[in-house]
Amino acid sequence: MKTKNGKQNLPEYVVGIGASAGGLEALQEFFKNVPTKSGLAYVVVQHLSPDYKSLMNELLARFTSIPIQIIEDGMVLEADHIYLIPPKKNLTVFHGKLLLEEHKPSKGINLPIDIFFRSLASDYGKKAIGIILSGTGSDGTLGIKAIKEAGGMVMVQDEKTAKFDGMPKSSIATGVVDFILPPSKMPEAIINYIKHPFIENKNGIEEILTQNIDQLAKIMHILREYSGIDFSYYKENTIIRRLERRMSINRLNSLDEYLILLSSDDNEKDILYREFLIGVTRFFRDEGAFEFLKDQVLPELLSKDKKSVRIWSVGCSTGEEVYSIALLVRDFIDTFNLNIEVKIFATDIDKTAIEIAGQGVYAESVVSDIDPVLLSKYFIKKDNTYQISESIRKMVIFATHNVLKDPPFSKINLIVCRNLFIYLKPDSQYKVLNMFYMSLSHKGILFLGTSETLGDLSEAFEPINVKYKIFRKKEGYQPVFIPESNLSFQTNNRLSREPRTGLLREVKRQSELSEKIINAVLPPSIVVNNKLQILQIINDINPFVTIQSGRFNQNLGTIIHPDLQIVINNIIRRLKNEGDVVSFENIKFEHLADSYDIQGTKISDSEAESIYLISFYKGKAKKQQKQSEEVLSLEDHYHDRVKELEYELQFVKESLQATVEELETSNEELQSSNEELIAANEELQSTNEELQSVNEELYTVNSEFQLKIDELTQLNSDITNLLNNTGIAALYLDRKMCIRKITPSFSELSHVMDFDIGRPIHHFSNSILYPEFLNDIKSVQKDLQIIEKEIEIGENNYYLLRIAPYRTDFQAVDGILVTLTNLKNIHEQRKALETANQRLQMALEMGNMAWWEWDVQTGQVNMHEKKATMLGYSPEEFPKEVYAICEYLHPEDYERTMQAMRDHLEGKSPMWDIVYRIRCKDGSYKKYHDRGGVVTRDDSGKPLKMVGIVMDVTNY
Repeated sequence: MKTKNGKQNLPEYVVGIGASAGGLEALQEFFKNVPTKSGLAYVVVQHLSPDYKSLMNELLARFTSIPIQIIEDGMVLEADHIYLIPPKKNLTVFHGKLLLEEHKPSKGINLPIDIFFRSLASDYGKKAIGIILSGTGSDGTLGIKAIKEAGGMVMVQDEKTAKFDGMPKSSIATGVVDFILPPSKMPEAIINYIKHPFIENKNGIEEILTQNIDQLAKIMHILREYSGIDFSYYKENTIIRRLERRMSINRLNSLDEYLILLSSDDNEKDILYREFLIGVTRFFRDEGAFEFLKDQVLPELLSKDKKSVRIWSVGCSTGEEVYSIALLVRDFIDTFNLNIEVKIFATDIDKTAIEIAGQGVYAESVVSDIDPVLLSKYFIKKDNTYQISESIRKMVIFATHNVLKDPPFSKINLIVCRNLFIYLKPDSQYKVLNMFYMSLSHKGILFLGTSETLGDLSEAFEPINVKYKIFRKKEGYQPVFIPESNLSFQTNNRLSREPRTGLLREVKRQSELSEKIINAVLPPSIVVNNKLQILQIINDINPFVTIQSGRFNQNLGTIIHPDLQIVINNIIRRLKNEGDVVSFENIKFEHLADSYDIQGTKISDSEAESIYLISFYKGKAKKQQKQSEEVLSLEDHYHDRVKELEYELQFVKESLQATVEELETSNEELQSSNEELIAANEELQSTNEELQSVNEELYTVNSEFQLKIDELTQLNSDITNLLNNTGIAALYLDRKMCIRKITPSFSELSHVMDFDIGRPIHHFSNSILYPEFLNDIKSVQKDLQIIEKEIEIGENNYYLLRIAPYRTDFQAVDGILVTLTNLKNIHEQRKALETANQRLQMALEMGNMAWWEWDVQTGQVNMHEKKATMLGYSPEEFPKEVYAICEYLHPEDYERTMQAMRDHLEGKSPMWDIVYRIRCKDGSYKKYHDRGGVVTRDDSGKPLKMVGIVMDVTNY
């Protein structure tokens, strides 16, 4: 469809609406309040039954005048249109075109809302709006995350107003929802959102920064104080777009107004903080990249000569990506029966996301991207969720970690950092990539997002696959350390605009010098604070630490080797209370061949935080020339402690032995029962999934049918009332000529009653109404030609009989319809009319008169035949055009007569009243008295019709 200027009526925004069970009422409420000309396109995606025709287009049409279309493949989106997904199809949008694809049940769980929302986010970006209405399950949860990541807006039905709150609850739990409203309030919120001045803003980022740099700096400071995270490392574009959205949602027109709100409202601080932390992820995102990783990278990474492998997933969010890596690794190890210890460190700045990831529990919609084989092998189904198996979970260590501030992990074989750099400024990316280089082991592998690059560090890595952004560490590059202060947010914003070559060169020189000094002077060492949190690791400390599966919290006490626990605790305690340097000499460990001197040094001491350096010297420690140094022997300390522990251990062993014996007996019985229950539970879960899917589809169909039934019941009632009150007698016969329906009026005129419904019509006598009645019905049934005739029932009771084929909406013949219309009034009026006509004829005859009617616009005259016959002409011979008639006027009367006509037509005289002579057929003239007037004029006063009578007054 094109507008008047020839351009297509393309929508500025596209609104995707996901609905399932109970969604019909919500959709009706929504579209009832949508303006006809909003400039938006609306695409409705539902869970439809593949076995029933959807009536949604008819049901919605009662509530809106906006055009509704069932989607066809390749259909172009137009503004102010509603598009409905057809059954058995999945829908995507690409370059403004709607594309349909057959749903294949073999692919597992089908999530049509997620599928469309993801494509909508990709195609329309910040012009995408996603709405989730009533429904069960969690379809749409991943889709709204994708829309939010692309800069779009997300709206969810208030669960209090939803018939089924599964989909709304699942969406709200993501934390990315902008509005939670009843459906009737949503259209107004959408219009207010898209019309907000910041959303419509066309200015560039540079102009916005220049105009609002002070306000932005204050906002960053407020967020840093609230959350402890400095978001000034983020790209300005990311910051500005997030702020624009929050201002639009709060209906504020300037950053000054928003700054006032943010300063006083902790809830808004939390929402903005969550906006910046949006981590959109899913299992096996970019399927091709993971296929390459599985086929080409893992065989090298997990080669048989490897005893251990260390992997670091940076920015792991809620865990989908790191578990994807873990699934591939575990499956590879199981397939080839390898004996490799794998530790996967998963870190993120968002504590809430880390907690979710640690639980390893995901909704059905989230795991839909996982291969069914891996899903069944490494997940446990629990109600409507999936729990990651213990074999996968124990491989992963989760920790809250700020990659820009906190120390990195070391000797990493594979770093996975996908879609983090798209949010960071170039200098922050540069710092992180240098840190990654230092963290990677020899020929370590770096796996980035598909839209990310190495930037200035391309010389430090060699590509394994450029398309999927997988790189290998190259030897010989000297990494650069960039101090944190050089990356933080500056109020003049100059750092992001000026070349940083000089700064990086100087920083690199300083970093190289510091690195050489540290490596030359210090042995393996750990820097900690007074809470034993690790601040820095120097050289290789692996012989002195051990990392267990579970959540990693960077506390020295949780990773130090058990043999060193007592020593380290003593050193820290004595440094806190007694001296600046404490040493333990000649310490031997079962797992190490050499003996070590362990030395603790107090680096700084303040009320806020004390810093300690723990160093491990092979052989004798280098003596510090300080009186405060204290050299201790472990022998006496160990002797007393061992006796104490032996006594406690003996008591615990006896208690445990008794408990173990009791549990072993119970465990054997429970194990057998548990195995049976697991098998039965798996069968029930599979059946339940199928039933739930069918039930949801049937509920949608049932809702539509119920409304249609109500509509048909009302329509049937209307028709029955119409027939009863108009007095029309009707008889309905089905295809077999059995009575299907009869009106009371028909029963009064025949012997057919209500209790005869279902009986064949030929069971009755031939003369139900008249002798040929049944024959006429057979004739219509055979020839499908309508029969109409006037019949008399009783004395002077005349009816119009009509026998016609009964046709459906599709023009199929489904029986016979007989109607009888009472003609009593018509007969009476006909008689009255005949009497009046006879009287008129007599009057015209006696008065020697004739009537005429003139259409002024066409010039045609309709007249009584006596006007011609009085002059000796037949009606056919006399002209019917006014000016042709005027040619018969006597020459002496012509001009006078024509002037009188013009005067009356122009309204100069109230009546047309004149006597003139007119020529007869034999050439003589008769005198006519013509009288009449204009009876109809248009709005401008122009005459349209004139009527009158003419009388022969020749003899008067």
